[in-house]
Amino acid sequence: MSKIVIIGSGFSGISAAAYLSAAGHEVHVFEKNDSVGGRARQLKTDSGYVFDMGPSWYWMPGVFEKFFNDIGYSVSDFYQLKLLNPSFDVVFGENDTMCVPENFEELCNLFESIEVGGAAQLKKFMVEAEYKYKTGIENLVYKPGLSISEFADADLVKGVFRLQVFSSFSKHVRKYFSNPKLIALMEFPVLFLGAMPQDTPALYSLMTYAGLKLGTWYPQGGFGKVIDAMKNVAEKNGTVFHLNAPVEKIGIEIDVASTIVVNGKIIHCDAIIASAD
Repeated sequence: MSKIVIIGSGFSGISAAAYLSAAGHEVHVFEKNDSVGGRARQLKTDSGYVFDMGPSWYWMPGVFEKFFNDIGYSVSDFYQLKLLNPSFDVVFGENDTMCVPENFEELCNLFESIEVGGAAQLKKFMVEAEYKYKTGIENLVYKPGLSISEFADADLVKGVFRLQVFSSFSKHVRKYFSNPKLIALMEFPVLFLGAMPQDTPALYSLMTYAGLKLGTWYPQGGFGKVIDAMKNVAEKNGTVFHLNAPVEKIGIEIDVASTIVVNGKIIHCDAIIASAD
């Protein structure tokens, strides 16, 4: 098997390491910081407080469960999840806060109290969003992305217009709601991703479905528990993590990256993966 170097130990770097080492490859992860996690690192104070430095909400729990299942484990083998109720609050101003309930019927009642017909519109929105979520997760997310031919799936092509990849998320939301607070709530998951609703395909209503219908979860002990679990899985199959090891240079031989320089030392490998989280 190959010797593979992964640069960076965020979610993508650790998950790549876990899958590759499970497949029998020799995997080395090089991290410039003194702890793994990338944007999901934790800050631990001398007084015992722990702060998540990055993500604080746990959406789409099935994605995490599939990761652990693929390598022979379950989420519950490593950490416990708590379903939050309320899911979260949206603060519009002083003494103006919308409390978003976890229960969908309660959420429908909230929408109806803000806009007449809001409950029925929310249910219609979620029917389409659920289709996009299931199609996106089952037919898009887990494809390797090596070739456009991967998406030449009859059902996927047939449903491309229903997926609304060519229409604006902002316009899509406004077909259902007119109240600015409801619009802000529906657009929030896209803003949470760092995107602008007017520049984002309506396909991304799948994120609204994930956040408002599937609920907001929290891993007990913080997101560091998730990172620790993923690292544990990777190490069980032989992955070696190198901390305080910034990659200073990548060497190219015959158009293929084959060496890295870490702390002045040249390391040879068969493949290099640079993660981006």
